[in-house]
Amino acid sequence: MLRASLISMIALGVVAQEPAKAPAPAPAPAQAQAQAAPAAAPKPQAPAPKPEEVVLAKVGGEPITEADFQAAFRLLNQQEQMQILMIQGGKEEFVKRMAESKLLAVKAKRMGLDQTPAFRQAVERTKDDLLAREYLAKESEGLQKKLAVSDDDVKAFYEKHKDRFKQPELASVRHILVSVKREGEEKGLSEAEAKARIAKIQAELKKGAKFEALAKKYSDDPGSKENGGLYEDADPSTWVPEFGAAARTQPIGKVGAPVKTQFGYHLVKVESRKPAREVPFEEAKQVAEQGAQRERQAAIWNELMDSLRKEIPFELAKPSPSEAPAPKAPAAPKAEDPKVAPQAAPQGGEAPKGGAR
Repeated sequence: MLRASLISMIALGVVAQEPAKAPAPAPAPAQAQAQAAPAAAPKPQAPAPKPEEVVLAKVGGEPITEADFQAAFRLLNQQEQMQILMIQGGKEEFVKRMAESKLLAVKAKRMGLDQTPAFRQAVERTKDDLLAREYLAKESEGLQKKLAVSDDDVKAFYEKHKDRFKQPELASVRHILVSVKREGEEKGLSEAEAKARIAKIQAELKKGAKFEALAKKYSDDPGSKENGGLYEDADPSTWVPEFGAAARTQPIGKVGAPVKTQFGYHLVKVESRKPAREVPFEEAKQVAEQGAQRERQAAIWNELMDSLRKEIPFELAKPSPSEAPAPKAPAAPKAEDPKVAPQAAPQGGEAPKGGAR
């Protein structure tokens, strides 16, 4: 988890930032100054208080200062920092959360929870994480330069991984599912009742009823019911085999014969089909750029770790042979079991996305 978060920090270029300061008021116009009544010589202004001297809240007699706020603020990512700065009352709300956290901490101290071995170990772990953040923030500028990917890098990634940019055959399909109760279930339609309902829907279609309207009225598939039974531009290979076969073979625009699957009976209407193709670079550029960036991040991370390992002793303990799990002995065959290789389970696909059950 730490590696992922640190790579993310490198990619985002999280740099310690001070909270934005309010703009200084504009000086009064010269004419207004001239008209002002003469005043006594201005008194020297007192120096602005230091952040550690500005108390924003007190909990159990312990202050939360502006310096505490700024330290916590620097640990946030850029989006969170912008929210605090841009939303009215954002800083006050954040300070309130800090005070509530302090309230819990004071109570925990009074209970002695800060003296437990588990807590002290967690503190040391947190110190390591914070120091790692500080190091990456300090090196951020150089890392950001290394992370930049050019158009040539993106193109090279696309050419290297063309297999990732192959689009399978797609189909847009509407269907109406009439589910059948499974063994052991009390509620639901029996096979005969489901077939009768399918016949009723077919009769309404022959009378001119719209397929979309009937799907909203009768379909038991919550994933497509309110959309008129539509699954758009989906890969038929991801559906259960019977449904996928109908999507690939049924005439476009016509409602086929009922299709039986593990979910019940489907009336299927294929809206359109798109052949498999290789996605051209311009269309795939955004995805290829993301892939190139992830590849570069991993390379920069490994480069950074390799350089640090040369400077600092680094070793991962390998489990000793005694710690390795012993292989399980095969169970003795039962007397009634025939000595034959077990057959593989049928490889069924998934139901249409959001399909019933």
